Amino acid sequence: MHTIYKYIAHLIALLVVVQAAVVVWGMAAEIKYQLNNPTATLDSVPFPAGAMVHGMVGMYVIPIVALVLVALSLAMRDGRKWALLILLAAILQVALGIGGVALSEYLGLLHGINAFVLLGLAEYAAWRGGSHQPLHADAPRAAASVS
Repeated sequence: MHTIYKYIAHLIALLVVVQAAVVVWGMAAEIKYQLNNPTATLDSVPFPAGAMVHGMVGMYVIPIVALVLVALSLAMRDGRKWALLILLAAILQVALGIGGVALSEYLGLLHGINAFVLLGLAEYAAWRGGSHQPLHADAPRAAASVS
């Protein structure tokens, strides 16, 4: 189960990278269209595939995978803290993404920063593998002195 936990955590990190790639893809396509059609309006921009993929993966896929990670951590009784932090960051990411469009573009800045937080949490959880062992468990212990 620990191996599955690691792979799911890596999958979340990979999905965050995919998110960054598709949002740039979508923005580049829109900018290219605007440059080639200076009189175009936003209504005439072709189908925004990058934005659609970004929205679907961010609002549905990542939170569902994060929920699976939480369920797995509960089943194996290990790694719950990191799985819950990942789920919290994923929920915050959705809220910031929606808020960045609906309320203020400054929330979009926090959306980008939180993506790095989510990526870091997922990779750290994968590195830990759901283990409660101390980070330096492999370090040799100092010999107890006998007096």
